[in-house]
Amino acid sequence: KCTSLTSIVIPDSVTSIEYSAFAECTSLTSVTIGNSVTSIGESAFSGCSSLTSIVIPDSVTSIGYSAFYYCTSLTSITIPDSVTSIGNEAFRCCTSLTSVTIPDSVTSIGPGAFDKCKSLTSITIPDSVTSIGESAFMDCSSLTSVTIPDSVTSIGNSAFSGCTSLTNIIIPDSVTSIGGGAFMDCTSLTSVTIPDSVTSIGNFAFSGCESLASITIPDSVTLIGECAFYDCSSLTNVTIGDSVTSIGDWAFEFCTSLTSVYCKPTTPPTGGSYMFDDNASGRKIYVPTASVSAYKSASRWSDYAADIVGYDF
Repeated sequence: KCTSLTSIVIPDSVTSIEYSAFAECTSLTSVTIGNSVTSIGESAFSGCSSLTSIVIPDSVTSIGYSAFYYCTSLTSITIPDSVTSIGNEAFRCCTSLTSVTIPDSVTSIGPGAFDKCKSLTSITIPDSVTSIGESAFMDCSSLTSVTIPDSVTSIGNSAFSGCTSLTNIIIPDSVTSIGGGAFMDCTSLTSVTIPDSVTSIGNFAFSGCESLASITIPDSVTLIGECAFYDCSSLTNVTIGDSVTSIGDWAFEFCTSLTSVYCKPTTPPTGGSYMFDDNASGRKIYVPTASVSAYKSASRWSDYAADIVGYDF
């Protein structure tokens, strides 16, 4: 809270910048970090709202929790190859940040790391990253493209929720789970590729993706969470893979353009309440011909008995 401090030079003798060291130095515009610093601590520069750029030296291995949180004037950041982890909320609410280079050394992007970086337009996640944390890019409303590498195995809850400019996403074959709300309210998302490696689609995963026109849920998926595709108002057809055993409550409710559901499992999945309510008028649910009677009598599926039609997959 040294609110009149405008610049700081940290010498090479310093090895760590500790908790909240320069937090809320709201006039700080220039920082030089010495080449011996190995860690930037929790909230070290949090709230330095006049800081426009910073060079992180190659000596730094970790960027702590909220280290640059609410640095609202920060426009670009280069993270050196020495850094292995980006802490929780490290750059959260850096609303002027337009570009970020994440090096191949980083293995994890912490929860909320770039949450509400509303000016960030694109991001390339390197092959070294194995997990994208909860809310990592939530509400990055200018983000138009994301490259997710084959190294990533999980996409955390709300990871890209509210990325309203994101138009398409390719999920690599390495991913096994799509977290709850992962792409919720990505209102410009027109296409998404879900690979055969995914086994579960979390609650609200694609809820409110109002531009999404069609979706194929691969045969590897066993669980479709509640509200997974709730209010996807442009969705016209859905294919549900043959390994699905459970469809959550409201999973496809208010998909008001949905006319065709192709449901491949021979045994009716456990059905959720209102899972296909408020679809397009005349919507049909196509199931294996030999399983029509089983579907029409199954709990929750019986609500749609008049719409269930046999189909040879």
